Amino acid sequence: MKKALMLVSVLALVAAASSFAQSYSVSYADGVAELKSSQGWSPLSIGDAVPANASVRISQSGSLELTRGKARITILKDGVYNIATLSRAADQVGSAKLGANISQKLQSLTTEKASSTAVGGVRATEQGGQAAVTWADENDEVRSEVASLLAEKKYEEALKALKKALAESPAAADEQEFTYLTGVAYYGESQPVRAYRALSKVNPDPSVQWYAKYVLLKAQVLVDSLDFSGAQGILKPFLSAYPSGESAQIAWLLTFYCQKGMGNAEAAKTALDSGYQLDPGSETAKLIDQQRKTP
Repeated sequence: MKKALMLVSVLALVAAASSFAQSYSVSYADGVAELKSSQGWSPLSIGDAVPANASVRISQSGSLELTRGKARITILKDGVYNIATLSRAADQVGSAKLGANISQKLQSLTTEKASSTAVGGVRATEQGGQAAVTWADENDEVRSEVASLLAEKKYEEALKALKKALAESPAAADEQEFTYLTGVAYYGESQPVRAYRALSKVNPDPSVQWYAKYVLLKAQVLVDSLDFSGAQGILKPFLSAYPSGESAQIAWLLTFYCQKGMGNAEAAKTALDSGYQLDPGSETAKLIDQQRKTP
């Protein structure tokens, strides 16, 4: 009898240890983030363990980031979420690899010249006259410094430079760009929540050179956080206004991940085909083709 009790105790300890090992850790939280337990809802703080089968509740315009090894779950909007469901969705979509791939493409992205015609709330484009988007205006010291720091992946230093520039009350247009670049630096530092908070403060004119990068990065952060409907709300009007070029190819690739995440297999396939056909010889087309060939 004693041996049986000991065995039960050992198995219980093993199960508990296994459950703890699979737990996520809170790496970021704001607003109100809570964990559901048998006693109700209890507040979460940085460093707290969140079991892999737990439910969490976000409120008061909060957000939550959970990490487990290289795995990350990011929640940007209020609601009740099941961690196991989010984990499965992240595995299915492969958002971690997505972020790395598209982030690299954004560095060399070209954007089209905007015309005076607005489509879906975004200015439409004219073909030809494409110019490479650059991070900096060579006549502006802040942009030049931030450009160099971002290129060297010195994101923390870039954030310090941008924080200082923003504290000096720049002109409205500069404030918009510096805030956008703050989002870029936070994303480079693997801080998607802070990146999203920065990007959400930006409402750029579609004529600015960094507009396409801004839209695609914001959509990417939403896809990374598994907010597929939110990402689609950004990508659909963008594709209506920018139907060609590599920015459109990236938008179609992001659309594929959205449709796949929402379980729309046929729409996901259509997104891949649409993006690939724009320019089968581009680098982005290679990323698209990899997904087309993946079972």
